Amino acid sequence: MILDVRLRAAADMVPRGARLADIGSDHAYLPITLCLEEKIDCALASDINEGPVAAAVANIKKNNLEGRIEAIRADGLASAHEFAPDCITVLGMGGELIVSILSAAEWIRDGRITLILQPMTHPEILAKYLAKEGFEIIDERIVCDNGRDDRIYRIIKASFNGVAREIDELDAMFGKINLERGDSATRALVERQIRVFDARLKGKKTSGQDCRYEEKLIAQMKKYLER
Repeated sequence: MILDVRLRAAADMVPRGARLADIGSDHAYLPITLCLEEKIDCALASDINEGPVAAAVANIKKNNLEGRIEAIRADGLASAHEFAPDCITVLGMGGELIVSILSAAEWIRDGRITLILQPMTHPEILAKYLAKEGFEIIDERIVCDNGRDDRIYRIIKASFNGVAREIDELDAMFGKINLERGDSATRALVERQIRVFDARLKGKKTSGQDCRYEEKLIAQMKKYLER
């Protein structure tokens, strides 16, 4: 089973020997791969929809992993507590939805639990939530699928340390670790966001709205690319 660039990057962040809860697991490709690679001991594959759960069950059986992976239908982290995971993956959802899932599970505020998160939209909302609620981002990556700027993904690895803090807009959008690394995928994402904010700026100017936030952010992103 070959994972795409996005799932492979997330898989590489999972600690060896983890007890994994994969939320929104879809067809359970991630936990199956990690078990086949002998990187994790066991996993819970959870999804809110019946179809993906049925597919996950079939894939688990096909790979003879019934004793190591359990597939269940559940809403977010609602049934994961009983499994007692020490690593939780929530991948391929909007940043706001991931925040909603995390907010509903107070028990994840435990420094022994690793969170691996991949927001498809609004990563800045998720990053600000993590910082405000005392979760430390301990690692992160930006990956690009086949060089396409419409397929650039940010993967965040975090754990709870109880220290609430504020982060600036660039760190929220792209991640401090990524910005310091400054690799090609990070720069590609910054370039894409400049185009997005340029379009937004033009629209706001046309309608006579206040453009200072967009102008400031565009200037900061351009300055970063000049490094």
